[in-house]
Order: sequence, then C-alpha cells, then structure tokens
Amino acid sequence: MATVIDIDPALLRRAHENFWIDLDDVSPGPGLDGREQIVFTENRRWIGRLDFVRMRPAALGQAVVIGDRLRGRANILRVTVCNNRTARYLGDDAAFYRSVGVSEAEIALGHLTFDDGSEYDGGTGFALPDHEEPVVLAAAPAGASEIELDGYIGRNIAAGSFFSINDFLYRVAANSDGTVTFNPPLREAVAAGAVVDVSNPKVRVRLQDKADWRPVCEYFRNGQPMTVNVVEVFDR
Repeated sequence: MATVIDIDPALLRRAHENFWIDLDDVSPGPGLDGREQIVFTENRRWIGRLDFVRMRPAALGQAVVIGDRLRGRANILRVTVCNNRTARYLGDDAAFYRSVGVSEAEIALGHLTFDDGSEYDGGTGFALPDHEEPVVLAAAPAGASEIELDGYIGRNIAAGSFFSINDFLYRVAANSDGTVTFNPPLREAVAAGAVVDVSNPKVRVRLQDKADWRPVCEYFRNGQPMTVNVVEVFDR
C-alpha cells in the first residue's frame, strides 16, 4: 500500500502553484467536410506544477528526505493548495473578520451593527461571521457536480476557488448561497454532515515522472529552485 507524505508548505515554500483539469479524448480527425467529432467520457483528473523557491538548509533537508521516501512514483504526496481567492480561516479571528469586511469597531464590539453603526436597544447587534469549515447539508452521490454547504465560508465560497473532501480536490464553478456547482464531479459519495476543507484544501498526487523530485544542493548548503510536475491519484 502506498504511503502518503505531507509537504510542509511553511518550510518547502512555493513561488508558483498551478493545477489544471486534464482529460483524455478520442478523435478520428477532421472529416472530408472539415468537421471533427470529439468522443470523451468523464475521466477528468488534476495535473499540477509546483515551483519551489530556493531552499534554505532546513527546507533542503526536508526535500531530500521526501525524495527518499517517495521512491519515485511509488508513494503519494499530499499537497495543501493555496486558496486565497475566497474567505478562509487561518487561525486568527481578527484577520478573518477583516478579510470579510468587518470593521475594526465591530471587531472590538464583538458583533455587527446596522449600516448606520447603530445597535439594538440593549447594546447588541448581529453575530459576527462564523469561521468554521462548512459541512455538507444533504448527501450527494459519486458523480454529482452540485452540493449544499452550510456556514458563512460555505455560503460565500467564491467561483474559481478550491475545496476538498477526503483529499479529493474540487474547483467552484458557481455558488448561490451555499448551493455550489464544481468540477470535476465528486470522486466518491459524500454523507450529510461531512466536513469540507476550504481554508486548507488538499489533494493527493504522484510525480508525473520518477525524476521529477530531484532537489539540487548548491555549494553544500542551499538548494536550487525546483519544479515538480504531479498528477492526481485516487488511492484511498
């Protein structure tokens, strides 16, 4: 059974990170009239490119150890994907509230006020946005492309951003108050109450080629920048 190896994004830092949805299709080529018919099935998968910055000694140490553990394409990397296109909670309450438009005065008060800054007679207001990770409201089968999410983060997840469930990665196509359409379709059935990772979505990948993970040490100390090509895996 393959081993899942986590990359510490704070240590092995990335300058660029790109994920694309790839697929295989078949075509007999253009006909005599110039038209072409494309035949495909739902076989989409993530492919990615990770561009790591120049590595300090500690980062280089982790990189070479990960390379040893990967054994080429035998084992699996779990990659945390940057998701800064949408509201997410990274452990700092005040930073989260600021990111979603809560004013400093409201943060200090501990609640939201009316548009004119007034409160209820008792000196209270509306609750601050919750920052819990969203949960699935209704079960959805494998192959579905729409789910219902609860919570502030789920109801406001932005088009073009990511979420993951059980390390399967999805990208939001549209969101209508928590009714989220996404690509690719669900890899496996999802139960009501399942937690959805928006703040730190993850995906499991293998190297595209066994030689993709080869950190290079400069002058016995720092590591050169490194580009790694990866492809999604479905092992669970």
